[in-house]
Amino acid sequence: MEKRELIEVLEEFGLSVNESKVYLACLELGLSKVNEIGIKAGIIRESTYGILNSLINKGIVSSVIKSNVKYFEATEPRNLKQILREKELLIEKVLPHLNELKKSKLKKPQIQFYQGKEGLKTIMEEILLAKNEVLAMVSNKNLTKLFEFYFPNFIRRREKARIKIRLLSDKKPFSKKYIQFKKLPKEFNFNTAHWIYEDKVIILSLNQKEPVGLLIEDKDIFNFQKNIFELLWRLLK
Repeated sequence: MEKRELIEVLEEFGLSVNESKVYLACLELGLSKVNEIGIKAGIIRESTYGILNSLINKGIVSSVIKSNVKYFEATEPRNLKQILREKELLIEKVLPHLNELKKSKLKKPQIQFYQGKEGLKTIMEEILLAKNEVLAMVSNKNLTKLFEFYFPNFIRRREKARIKIRLLSDKKPFSKKYIQFKKLPKEFNFNTAHWIYEDKVIILSLNQKEPVGLLIEDKDIFNFQKNIFELLWRLLK
């Protein structure tokens, strides 16, 4: 993996670009003085010292003094996983309080708009949190074409979460686990995906070039879409 890619991953972890460069320099050099690390990272000495102290506070760099000279060294890379676990535990601890704060506000209709494949993935991740049955009207043919690798993984995680689906689609589902299925007639030539559950309606336009999606949270819109789905479900054999 190239250094540029490593820096991008470390940024996702939570480090700044310069912190990532200094950390990688520490890994490559081993026990080193601040000026050596700065040269390796391409950062001036004064900035490097402050960055090293920041990395020490994050627990991924340590320091030692030898003959009145301070040396720095990266801790074991596996410590990054431990830091992530600690952050996850911390979030788990405060999550109930955060949810209470959200519930304390008057519930208002919400509409969220997403663009691009990554945006649509963000919406679909919401479905995996469903607690009740999900009603779906999906163009499986177009959905799998757009998400060749993501969609099979989505299905596996949906099965693992035991989320029940009633599905109206243009083709049979890949998996029958927790799914009731009815095939739509050929007249339903569409390029969208709809999920209806828990006062939410998700609508995706599966255009290859400019896919877009809406997540609508509104009881009236939910009830209207649910009624349309139930009518179709009863009419189809």
